[in-house]
This record gives sequence, C-alpha cells and structure tokens, in this order.
Amino acid sequence: MIKPFEKEIIIKYLGKQPSKKIIPILNKKKIYNSRGKSFSPKSIQDIINGKTENRSVETQIIKIIETEKQIEIKMEGFKNQVFGKR
Repeated sequence: MIKPFEKEIIIKYLGKQPSKKIIPILNKKKIYNSRGKSFSPKSIQDIINGKTENRSVETQIIKIIETEKQIEIKMEGFKNQVFGKR
C-alpha cells in the first residue's frame, strides 16, 4: 500500500497527473486490471492515494520512479559539467 510520503515522491517525479506516465507503461508490460482491461486514471489515483492495493502496479510505479531519479541524477551531472558547480 502506498503511504502519504510515498505519494509525495510520486508526484515530485511524475507530476500532478502521474497516470499519464504510468498507464502506458502498464499497457506495454501487459499489466491489466481484474477485468483484463487497461487501468483507468481513477484506478491509478486510488492506488496512489492508498485506497486500493495492487502490488503489480505499485512495483511498476517504484520502477518508474527509480528510472526518473536516474534521469535526474544524470541531468544534474551534465549540468554541472556544462555550467560548472555553483
């Protein structure tokens, strides 16, 4: 289950509408809801808000956050290389 502080981290890295980044990845990995359909933005929001538990979706969200963090770290290193440390 996603905790409130984890939700803040999700929003930090994926924005205020994280389902726009999450749903395409779930579809690509063929992770669907119990009816075999694509997750809706509302169902993703319920998972992020901790109302619904779904280990498969939560695992993918964590992996997405990990990727976004790595991109941020690389970008900071690149900026420091180009602009110098301040």
